[in-house]
Amino acid sequence: MPSFKGKTLDAVSGELGRSWPTYTTAYRALPDGHLFDGESYSGTWIVCTQVEDSQAKKVEFGFLPPQVPCPPDGRVTTWPVVPNFVGKTGNEAEQAALQLGFPLVSSQPVVTEGYDDSSHLERTVCTQDPPAGQSMRQHYGTTLSLRVTDSKGSCTP
Repeated sequence: MPSFKGKTLDAVSGELGRSWPTYTTAYRALPDGHLFDGESYSGTWIVCTQVEDSQAKKVEFGFLPPQVPCPPDGRVTTWPVVPNFVGKTGNEAEQAALQLGFPLVSSQPVVTEGYDDSSHLERTVCTQDPPAGQSMRQHYGTTLSLRVTDSKGSCTP
């Protein structure tokens, strides 16, 4: 069996089904060591490790989200935590969040009455959901919601 390291899960599963249909496969998420359970994972994740037992016709792949580099030794890593975006601009929060695994960032000003401009990401973040410190395992692939200052720069309505 060739090495699938560096390929996406979608590419690997498609090729395995065509070329190696008799193999039993298992997918292990390297950030937490859990076997693939379909939750919080994506076909865009990258295979970092491959352990094959050709006699038993089994192969296990270790994978990570594309934002996380493969560890050189294939060890289980830990999930990053949601950073504290409060006090940063919405643009800074959005850039960091997209790199971390939030596909979307939504933002609303604290006061929405009379709000009609699109400069909200230039404003300062007042609150965020999910909160800082939570594991990205629960939030990978979800939306980061921000509340930003009103047009006068205040976090209080």
